[in-house]
Amino acid sequence: MPEWNIQQLLDEAVTEVLETMFFATPLGPAEPQSGAPVLDARLVFQGHPSGALNVCFSTASAKSLAAGFLGEEEDALTDAQPGEVVCEFANMLCGSLVSKLEDDEQFDLSSPELALSEPVAGASPENLIMARQSYELDNGILTVTLHLEAIA
Repeated sequence: MPEWNIQQLLDEAVTEVLETMFFATPLGPAEPQSGAPVLDARLVFQGHPSGALNVCFSTASAKSLAAGFLGEEEDALTDAQPGEVVCEFANMLCGSLVSKLEDDEQFDLSSPELALSEPVAGASPENLIMARQSYELDNGILTVTLHLEAIA
């Protein structure tokens, strides 16, 4: 397997996507949020390497990011818009990550889907490398989990 500093790649991609597309900046590492309402989006990708990505936003941070991304006031958002924006964030973040992993490879990304608490399909085999990091945002916490298949 190529030598990647997965944590650094994750940090760079999260910062890049938040700053360029959502006009937000992660304020630093955080503890994962437990017990609070969240919006959770997941997708899988096929390529070299294949894997899965999960993003989990606190509801407050999802609403704040959706408002910024859509150019709306938070109270003007529909109930569906924060979830749609969380899915779009997952899509953009995954695209950024896979381009940093292998710039000469083509990847097939599934459509991101909002999830409850089921595990990511195909993301639990023993041959997966995982990185997980939580980031403090202005209005809550973002937790990103990346699963990568080990390359033989």
